Amino acid sequence: MIDTIALVLFFLTVALSMGGGLYEILVIYPNWKHDVDPHTLRAKLESSGQLLAAKRFWPLVSPAQVLLSIINIILAWKYTSDAHSYWLAAAIAVFVTRVITFSYFIPVMIRKIMQPEKVEANRLKAIVKQWTDLSPLRLIPEFFAWGMLVVALMYI
Repeated sequence: MIDTIALVLFFLTVALSMGGGLYEILVIYPNWKHDVDPHTLRAKLESSGQLLAAKRFWPLVSPAQVLLSIINIILAWKYTSDAHSYWLAAAIAVFVTRVITFSYFIPVMIRKIMQPEKVEANRLKAIVKQWTDLSPLRLIPEFFAWGMLVVALMYI
């Protein structure tokens, strides 16, 4: 029973994260990633909804996903049915993605992009370009994990 609950909660956080990530990439990023200027970037971040997501959505979803990925790695490791490999692969993929997010994406967003006045204009443009080019790549392992979790749920 605990296995099923943990797996379902994990599946829901992965789906929520994928939806949030897709929304940001398709709707929010285009409103602030172009024509980066240290004097206007903060206002663009606020008007696009990026600051709100960074303060209200991701601080709830990301830590929950880390915790659930750790729990699911442990549970999947011990699980002995056909779901084992799919479940474990999904949990590891999400955990690695969260580690990358917490080690690069969050610090760069907080220290540089959300404080544009502290960064030289050309450097800020390069930082925003790299950040927004790399950020969508985080969805690849999440889509993989979501697919693996669908299969794992069929076997549970």
